[in-house]
Amino acid sequence: MRYGLMVIAALVAALALSGVASAEANSRVVVESFSEDYAFSADCAGFGPYAFEIDVEGTVKVRVTDVIAPDGEFLQTIIHVVFRETNTNSVSGKSVALHQAANEVWDYASNTRTISGAVFVGNSPDGKWVQDTGRIIMTLDTRIASFVAGPHEAFFGGGLDVIACRALASA
Repeated sequence: MRYGLMVIAALVAALALSGVASAEANSRVVVESFSEDYAFSADCAGFGPYAFEIDVEGTVKVRVTDVIAPDGEFLQTIIHVVFRETNTNSVSGKSVALHQAANEVWDYASNTRTISGAVFVGNSPDGKWVQDTGRIIMTLDTRIASFVAGPHEAFFGGGLDVIACRALASA
């Protein structure tokens, strides 16, 4: 009987401690979550000797979560994005596919922005036209990379528009 009381007392103590620990834990608050279709055009003239626009159509899913310390301080913002789109040359009609499944973490204490996953992956009948995948850590304010793993063609190649215009200009 005495052994049973000790076990119950230990369980009550463990539950009490776990209650204290969870009360002190950071909280996660989903501040935005949506899925939508989109369409827009981008003029390639500013990225080379191109006389066409990229017509873009796709679907995106976004979830933004804030991580907040028990004292109310904002610690991080986590952004999860998944999209699939088609980019089409407005003159030739040539199309290429592009998709993303990536996480981005803005850490305010360390002033870092970490992007990981399939940031930009583009395929066409001619093969892969862009691959920006892996992990990259940069400063939040200046966007200077301090760690890079994997190919980051868009990040180091002048941006996605430059690469997309080049891919859609080839015959």
